[in-house]
Amino acid sequence: MQVNIRASYDSFRELRENHLYYVDKSEMLHEYLVNKQEKAVLFTRPRRFGQTITLTMFRDFLDIRRDSRGIFEDLMIMNHPDTVAEYMNQYPVVFLSLKEIFGSEFEEVFQNVRIVLSNVYEDNLFLLEDNKVSRVNKSLFETILERKGKQPDTEQGLGLLCRMLRQHFDRPAFVIIDEYDVPMAKALGTPAYDKVRDMIEHMLSYVCKTNEDVKAVMLSGCLYTVKNSTYTGVNNIIPYTVLSANFASSIGFTDNEVKK
Repeated sequence: MQVNIRASYDSFRELRENHLYYVDKSEMLHEYLVNKQEKAVLFTRPRRFGQTITLTMFRDFLDIRRDSRGIFEDLMIMNHPDTVAEYMNQYPVVFLSLKEIFGSEFEEVFQNVRIVLSNVYEDNLFLLEDNKVSRVNKSLFETILERKGKQPDTEQGLGLLCRMLRQHFDRPAFVIIDEYDVPMAKALGTPAYDKVRDMIEHMLSYVCKTNEDVKAVMLSGCLYTVKNSTYTGVNNIIPYTVLSANFASSIGFTDNEVKK
């Protein structure tokens, strides 16, 4: 039987729907959601270790607007029926990647942030038809959707979306941010660095700190930035690095997995 291995896929759903070889890491869903769920966590790994597939796995498992049972069939998570019943497609999810947010000037970085948020908002247009969402929130939603928001409005964009999702679904949202550190890494050594860092910190603080509209926040990246003085506003994030005992084998391959 041919083993269909591809290195170019970074979407869990596409990998599973195309019947590609997958090293089963779905036990991580149970480990995190049931045993080790924190308000905000950061998974740091070198590039190409599978962070994006991991986070898209969480998105597909949790997202209330998806039907994911088929792509998780025969995986280890299905051995935990209580976890599946409680979490599979039961929560709103805000998913975004910051890997394309960079530029030589702060204004260029800011414009890219507005584009990314606008794209996320476009996936949630149904909220504008919800009578439970206030007119003020809908107005700000449209401003961000049209990429016209000023910096303070843009920085609170994730928090606003979570608030509207909770009003609609009557349950808090999971926020999943892939490659959170790219904007700072690209700006390092340039005059824009401090402004870029402050903007990303403010965006994260709206969802990582006490917020009843948010169930949990998951970040991935290479840098261990959020636990030092660079990000004092979001110092409640729990980091899991390659040296952490928790989730040590959940992202990346063990020796035995490579041999197999």
